[in-house]
Amino acid sequence: MINPSLINDVTIAAIASAAGVGGVGVIRISGSQSFDIAKKITGIKVIKSHKVNLVNFKDKNGNLIDKGLLLAFKCPRSYTGEDVIEFQVHGGPSLLHYLLEETLYRGARIAEPGEFTKRAFLNNKIDLAQAEAVADIINASTYNAVINAASSLNGNFSIKINSLQKKIIDIRMYIEACLDFPDDDIDFIKKGQIEKKLLAIKQEIDELFKVAKKGQIIQDGFQMCLVGKPNVGKSTLINLFSQEDLAIVTDIPGTTRDPVRALINLSGIPIKIVDTAGIRETSDSIEKAGIDKTLEIIQSSSLVLIVLEHEDEIHQYIEHSIFGHDAKIIWVLNKIDLLSQEPYQKEANGYPLISISAKFNRGIQILEKQIIKSLGLENLEGNEQIFSARQRHIEALSDIMIHMNQAFQNFEHPELLAEELLLVQKFMSTVTGEFTADDLLGEIFSRFCIGK
Repeated sequence: MINPSLINDVTIAAIASAAGVGGVGVIRISGSQSFDIAKKITGIKVIKSHKVNLVNFKDKNGNLIDKGLLLAFKCPRSYTGEDVIEFQVHGGPSLLHYLLEETLYRGARIAEPGEFTKRAFLNNKIDLAQAEAVADIINASTYNAVINAASSLNGNFSIKINSLQKKIIDIRMYIEACLDFPDDDIDFIKKGQIEKKLLAIKQEIDELFKVAKKGQIIQDGFQMCLVGKPNVGKSTLINLFSQEDLAIVTDIPGTTRDPVRALINLSGIPIKIVDTAGIRETSDSIEKAGIDKTLEIIQSSSLVLIVLEHEDEIHQYIEHSIFGHDAKIIWVLNKIDLLSQEPYQKEANGYPLISISAKFNRGIQILEKQIIKSLGLENLEGNEQIFSARQRHIEALSDIMIHMNQAFQNFEHPELLAEELLLVQKFMSTVTGEFTADDLLGEIFSRFCIGK
């Protein structure tokens, strides 16, 4: 439920185009005074909605500022659901700030970060998942991230949530109605096929959770670290991935003491690679500090590439247990050029092993495919519809699954079953923003850029 106190009648304005010099600059105004402000600045007496006008923009002293376009959108047929005006002028920073000052002088106030989109949400033009997708599509760093954010903006994530929520409400209403009008001779839980229906819903939620996790990875990227003994070829590999000489490559062991980081785009997935200090016994206090940092990075990484010179090293890593049981690992057997071998792939100790030559760029495509596969993202080119998702969505879906599982434990207690389904419904509502705390809204929209 939207808090009416969050909606006010203040007219806001901001530069909506990117910072810096450009061919076109945009100033956006939203609120009840938008049309009046536009009339005062342009001199137009009648502004028609959804029409484009070529106008002169003048300051309060009647001096010509620029000649450009005026776009008008009468409520509710606008982005924010309010009266909206856009000035499109030449994209000089000084010009844009000067024209913005004129809108403020005429009665607007400067918009807060994300306030235009926040007003669109508060005026029920979009739900919260769609609002977050606006920021995601602006900040997308890869093509896949753009497509997924656009899918959420189009409402595909929300449609799935709303469909599931309706099914939950229907079941909950049936149970509560039966509780109000009990018939001791009838098992209404069994008669209503509640267990079968909830099982189908649970399967849908499971699938939605998997898709959301993929969407989060594509949107936010993930961290992958390279681990291995000194001089095993980690630095050569990160330079190969990044196509830059980011790491020092020498025959001297222990040259990487601080983590080397690179951001790459692998099959449309943003990946932060961390080349860590080689793990070995050492008396060098500086190198030892780097090794300690390596162990921390391993724990925080979504995927660990353990680079080897010989397969026998695998047993050493298993014995030392430097990674958790739920870690995603790929063994990378490097320097096959020294053995005159061709690249190959197999399984070793329950994890995939890829043989490569980083020095001669051999086997790298096989490794890249396995990286994508290890994260469950190998079918992105298929027909699976993925949307952008955030950590709060993942947490909400996790809470939904917890209460769904609790519901399955309470078929003998219909009152408790109905209560668990009510909690499922409420957590679903937090995704779309039907029930959202005001402070969460402030946190979400504060991360938007000004002008959006």
